[in-house]
Amino acid sequence: MRKTYQTLAKQYGLKWQGRRYDPKQWESADVANQCLSAATACLYGITEAAILAAGYAPAIGFLHTGKPLSFVYDIADIVKFETVVPAAFRIAAKHPPMPEREVRIACRDAFKQTRLLQRIIPMIEEVLAAGEIEPPPPPADAVPPAIPEPPSVGDSGHRSQ
Repeated sequence: MRKTYQTLAKQYGLKWQGRRYDPKQWESADVANQCLSAATACLYGITEAAILAAGYAPAIGFLHTGKPLSFVYDIADIVKFETVVPAAFRIAAKHPPMPEREVRIACRDAFKQTRLLQRIIPMIEEVLAAGEIEPPPPPADAVPPAIPEPPSVGDSGHRSQ
């Protein structure tokens, strides 16, 4: 992972001295680390939502262990370098006045371009299937959504399929 961070930082023209930040002293981190923190927070949020929606426990990790979000970190690491890390470094290279806001927008766009929201639950099930773990069956009293998904308007400012 360290080498991938170095490679991407170089690609975006950033001086990279490693992943260094203190959540209690946000301003002490350089812009690249602030952008990475904001970007991974976005990724962890949608990953945790998907894990919960699929009926799994966020704390039961395989690679990461002992944390309330261990499984979230495991799943997020699979897509981190195709989505949020490039977005964070691209924004950091611009030195915008509000990097956190710019990163959130860039992450939204990356999630849309990579169709991450449509891929994440099947990816979770694929990861678990590789370990020969059966997905839980739907509850007997489960019903389909009462309101069908409306057709997409297709522009980046709206949710779309």
